[in-house]
Amino acid sequence: MVRRIVNVLLVLLIVSSCSHKELCYHHPHTASVQINVDWSRFEKDNPSGMTVMVYSRAGVKEIEKQTNNLSYVIVDLLAGYYNSFVFNQSPSEYGTVDFVNMDRYSTAQVNATPVASRWYKTRAEKEKLAASPEWIGTHRVEDIEITDEMVKITGENKLANMNTRDIASDFIVARHYPENIIYTIKVKVHLKNVYNLKSARASLDGMAEGFMFSTGNRTESKVTHLMENWRLVVDKTDPTLGYIETAITSFGLPRDHKALADENNFNLSVLLVDNKTIIDFSYEVGDKFQFKSDETGKLTLECEIELWGKDPLPDVKPEGGGNDGFDAWVEDWGDEENLDFEL
Repeated sequence: MVRRIVNVLLVLLIVSSCSHKELCYHHPHTASVQINVDWSRFEKDNPSGMTVMVYSRAGVKEIEKQTNNLSYVIVDLLAGYYNSFVFNQSPSEYGTVDFVNMDRYSTAQVNATPVASRWYKTRAEKEKLAASPEWIGTHRVEDIEITDEMVKITGENKLANMNTRDIASDFIVARHYPENIIYTIKVKVHLKNVYNLKSARASLDGMAEGFMFSTGNRTESKVTHLMENWRLVVDKTDPTLGYIETAITSFGLPRDHKALADENNFNLSVLLVDNKTIIDFSYEVGDKFQFKSDETGKLTLECEIELWGKDPLPDVKPEGGGNDGFDAWVEDWGDEENLDFEL
């Protein structure tokens, strides 16, 4: 008798459970929706993957999804309003940037990774040295609406055994068009008596530390970038004249930048061919960023700083009686040639 009662209770429990599941299908909690991504505006090589971040209207992270599918992601969301942004790759795949405060929409940002230097001595108490960041493409969409009707239809489709892809194709709730946010900063310094030059290294301070995803602005916090790889170009008609040039990547100028000269300092040290004489040049360059324009006249994320040495390099006797040629305290440059910088 007891066994019969137990069996009856088990049957009732199973039936109840099945009914509850069916009820949940009829009255689901979330809608399966699709977020599309178009990388055609990135202007760099297509990434091998992407990260999609979704936040509630209150700013709390709801979804962080990495995928190798560059066209779309499917996510399940409760009815309500959301903000989202996308960027290439996953945070763990980067080596020169750090993703910080990603749990809240208002604080999510990416910063240049701090670095140390064996030769550069910081000039201010809170000065930060930072790496040159890798290419990042990103885009945000706000006020994405998930309706009760979407939730209802999602449940009906699940009950009809439609797959998730079929469900989401009817609910494309956001379209992202990521664009590159990393600047290319080129620096050219004209010098006299360049035959005395052996090596060069420099620093550029007052640059933005990072980028805020929720506003599309650069940070107000600043970093210093080091420039250790230079190329020498000698004038073809006058071998006493020439210039050195380099290029780095950066998050650009900080949000509150006012284009005043003293907001950015460029400090250059050159080693002469005697391998012992070092000459330092200092410039205020906050007003010297020359941004390039595209064919439509729109400013691009590429700029140049062009400077002139204040005095000719002094004549010195080459170490060992011969000129070892120019290098960047890192590597030889070789013969003169025109090169495009690939970062």
